[in-house]
Amino acid sequence: MNRSFNDSANQSIQVFTNLLDKVQKSNIIAGEIKVRLSKINYEINFDGLDIVRKINDIASLIAISDLDLAVASKILYNAPNNWEKIYSIKSAYLTIFEVFKTYNKHRKFLNEISISSSIFLNEEFKNINNLIKAFKNKHRYDNEMSVIRNNICGHISDNIELYYNTIIQFNGEKTGEMIIEFLQILDILQNFLIKILEQEKLKYNHQEIIKLARKMFPDLNNKINLLF
Repeated sequence: MNRSFNDSANQSIQVFTNLLDKVQKSNIIAGEIKVRLSKINYEINFDGLDIVRKINDIASLIAISDLDLAVASKILYNAPNNWEKIYSIKSAYLTIFEVFKTYNKHRKFLNEISISSSIFLNEEFKNINNLIKAFKNKHRYDNEMSVIRNNICGHISDNIELYYNTIIQFNGEKTGEMIIEFLQILDILQNFLIKILEQEKLKYNHQEIIKLARKMFPDLNNKINLLF
């Protein structure tokens, strides 16, 4: 059983390491394409390229979350003592709390792009936010999780009694269930991002920019080929 869980965690770590690497390299190349094409034609519409870069940043956030939580889960599952369990639980709480904070910075963009794409995608985006709201309510994001983040894992409170009384209530099984729920939301969000990228208008604009870059800058072809 231990081996099966560890193998699964290791596989997840490899998958999301590769994803993070790919989307960030994609953004670096996209940025280079935009800079170089802008120098020869200021009238090129880079909207599609810019949207892809923003989507990639959100996909990177998801990958980072999955990586951190896979590692935290692995430590929690294999922990030989209580303090290692506490350490992994603190890490999980901090990751989840901070991911939601960063996600909030992207909500306006995702709402606007979903509205412009289709009514179905906008409804799907609303459903995702409802899932997040339900998760936050269930796990007391604005009070209990906030206290843990501000006094236990993001900072160490000088109120040692608060610190101690909080960590002795940590529950590995409940934390594991919380992580699974959170990862399920991330998976739904990831699928939503893929649907955004599959929109025909966006795909056309992005592909036209890539074609032009291949034509104008043959030296970029090898880099571009790595992304497809």
